[in-house]
Amino acid sequence: MSHALTWDTASSTVKLSGTLGRESLLVFWEQRETLLSQVEQIDVSGLDHVDSTGLAMLVRLKGEFEQQKRSLQIVGMSDNLTTLMELYGVKSLLLS
Repeated sequence: MSHALTWDTASSTVKLSGTLGRESLLVFWEQRETLLSQVEQIDVSGLDHVDSTGLAMLVRLKGEFEQQKRSLQIVGMSDNLTTLMELYGVKSLLLS
């Protein structure tokens, strides 16, 4: 499994690919304000793996957007990510 996380921005969407986890998300996290300034949607369909740290980042991003009175949709969730969200009790937070 690769530990790389890549992203591509098109219009108002950031598409994440690779692995979203403790070892891979730091560069994205440090650049999030610039990367997400015009974003309304994060597409996670290109992710091969998401660990609990990656899930926590998605929850935190959603919260930051809500504090700014901005909408953020997270789309393209795999069955594994959906299961992880259910196990941690955050599915309703990320799908709202």
